[in-house]
Amino acid sequence: MAKISRRGFMRLGLAGAATLALESRLVDLIRANELVEGGVSVSRTTNLARTAIPTTCYQCPARCGILGFVEEGRLVKIEGNPKDLNNRGRTCTKGQAALNYVYNPDRLLYPLKRVGVRGQGKWQRIDWDEAVAEVAARLAAVREEGNPNELVFFAGIEGEDGIIGRFLRSYGTSSVLLEDAVERANSWVAQSLTLGASYTIADAANTKYVLNFGANPYETHQHFVPLIQRIIDGRVNGARLVTFDCRLSHTAGKSDKWFPVKPGTDGIVVLAMAAIIMQRGLYDRDFIENWLNYRPDMLTQHLSQYTPEKAEAESGIRASDIVRIATEFALTKPAVAIAGGGVSGHSNGVQNERAVALLNAITGNIDVRGGACLPRVYNFSEPDPKPTPPAGSSKLTHLEGFPLATYAVPQKVMTMIKERQQKVGAFVACQANPVFRYPESDTAMSVLKDEKLVPFVVAIDSYITETAALADIVLPAATFLESWGIESPPSYQLVPQVSLRQPVIKPLGESKPVHDILIGLANRMAGGMEKHFAFATMESYIEAAIGKIEGLPQAGGLNFLKSNGVWVNQASRVSYRSFEKGGFNTPTKQVEVYSKQMEANRFAPLPTYEKPATLAQVKQDEFVMVVYKCSTHNDSSTASSMWLNEITHDNPLWINAEVAKQKGISKGDKVRVTTPAGTLTVHAQPTQGIHPGVVAIGSHCGHWEYGRIAKGERFDSEDPNTKLIWWTRHGSGSHVQRVIPVVSDPIGGGQAWTDVAVTIAKV
Repeated sequence: MAKISRRGFMRLGLAGAATLALESRLVDLIRANELVEGGVSVSRTTNLARTAIPTTCYQCPARCGILGFVEEGRLVKIEGNPKDLNNRGRTCTKGQAALNYVYNPDRLLYPLKRVGVRGQGKWQRIDWDEAVAEVAARLAAVREEGNPNELVFFAGIEGEDGIIGRFLRSYGTSSVLLEDAVERANSWVAQSLTLGASYTIADAANTKYVLNFGANPYETHQHFVPLIQRIIDGRVNGARLVTFDCRLSHTAGKSDKWFPVKPGTDGIVVLAMAAIIMQRGLYDRDFIENWLNYRPDMLTQHLSQYTPEKAEAESGIRASDIVRIATEFALTKPAVAIAGGGVSGHSNGVQNERAVALLNAITGNIDVRGGACLPRVYNFSEPDPKPTPPAGSSKLTHLEGFPLATYAVPQKVMTMIKERQQKVGAFVACQANPVFRYPESDTAMSVLKDEKLVPFVVAIDSYITETAALADIVLPAATFLESWGIESPPSYQLVPQVSLRQPVIKPLGESKPVHDILIGLANRMAGGMEKHFAFATMESYIEAAIGKIEGLPQAGGLNFLKSNGVWVNQASRVSYRSFEKGGFNTPTKQVEVYSKQMEANRFAPLPTYEKPATLAQVKQDEFVMVVYKCSTHNDSSTASSMWLNEITHDNPLWINAEVAKQKGISKGDKVRVTTPAGTLTVHAQPTQGIHPGVVAIGSHCGHWEYGRIAKGERFDSEDPNTKLIWWTRHGSGSHVQRVIPVVSDPIGGGQAWTDVAVTIAKV
């Protein structure tokens, strides 16, 4: 054995210590890039903790609490806020990729004014004072002429509440066009008519059975992350999941049983199940007799027309399966039925949704543990003086033929303008992109290009979107990560909470938050509007909004929210059957299975089934086209994300594998899809996971504006990653909304996205 001197031993020891120190440093650096539970992030260069600023995500309507980690003034990472009861410290890919939304090289950072022809893409950079002066003058002129309802205002995800609603009410109009209404209006109307609330909260963590009609919560939902966590919790605890969907979605694939139902026929399946439950006495007698506004014997008689055999002939689902699932659902306590776009996105969408609500009601699964619960939210105050709501309503709020639509029917507006049914003095798109998102986009483009129909167009956005490209003035909006706001999202913990949106970083360039832009416009227009915006800052507005919420001012108010992101009254306790205190928020204070509002407007007052006219006329060589969403994109703003586009940058056409074989269509082949509104060429994706009479395509692709990343173009910039875009050969996918005809539910006014009969042919 070789000997070693004392000096050699010391030298070896020092070298070993240095090696261990280096290894320890490397381990620390590796760990700095890992997700650490509890909302902690460490700099990869300094090994120091990054500053975490809590805020609220606006990448979808779920409003998850998030943490923005800042290093040297730059946002470097986004994670979920562990203090948020809804998402419980988790967030989806869209939330994490909001970093790209902020730092995209093509982001709009300065006010622009059109030069040349609308849509030609020629712009002149102007300063804010000139931009605000021109917009304020044009809007004020429309108002002063006594025509405030000639302001057509499209609002994106921020909706009609808060500053946007206040601005429009002070302007004198009720004409706010919610971008989300094109998808959710049918559901909102159905739930409001039946239960007095525009949505319910599935207490899926505590249920034993989830019966799903046309929803895809494993991939996308208006309450995405909060809901899917609870469904997974319930599944871990033994809950069954049964899905009816014409497509093998992620949720269908995760289900215990998947039934490939024909599009538009979910309603008759649900009503047949309800009929079985009533006929066999499996209903909750106490709930029906005390809380339904319709006698059980009369309801049984009404439902008797919907036999399982009739439902089988219509839907393709075997009668024996309908009976079995209905019995399972009724006998399993608690249970909850949920619905999604596959149910509401038809011209019979309102009645489909009312049928699902009926199923929950007759089994006594309304606002009980594990059932369909009423939303728990806080209502905010408005600072004084409050704008007086305008007298009457505009054509846009209650379109002829849609008397029960509680929101404007946005997809109809462009046609109304084109046919001169709606006069326009000014058109504003505020973080909304109707040209891309709505059906028959060619109509929208032609309308906005016509200066006789629309004399003035303003876009308030963070990018030159497809709509902003047709504007006269574009005002650069700060992103939600650079802005203030206050929310009370529906609580999946069934304890209401307040969520703050606060700036994580300063606005880039000369961009300004939407609230500052609208406050500036109101003060510039004056004419009485300025008095409604006397609060000095948005922080003052928020303090007034939360000032009357019991317990929040005592906890520290806005300062508490700045530090924590969310506030929950510690004295709050989960309680069910909230309707026992004052009934439901309906005219009868009961669940209105029989709706006198429907009857008064000559609609069937009870949940009924009538096949959509378009689908009733599908020919032998035609398919029903279904439009779906994916987990990585919403319809518009996520187009700016490099990370998300790398994951999903195409939207091939799903077609049944056996049908594709018969037509000689292979994977990747180009296929021409022809609809009543036009033609579309896409790549084929044969699969066993779709009904033979159906084709399906995602709605997330096909941008021709929104910057080069959205269009799948490789380019040089300060971000070296833009040189590495490898999916350029795929382009930006196909814009399917262009070939979807405008068809609406006559009750709720929502778009019938899946009432489209198409032919397909290999190119």
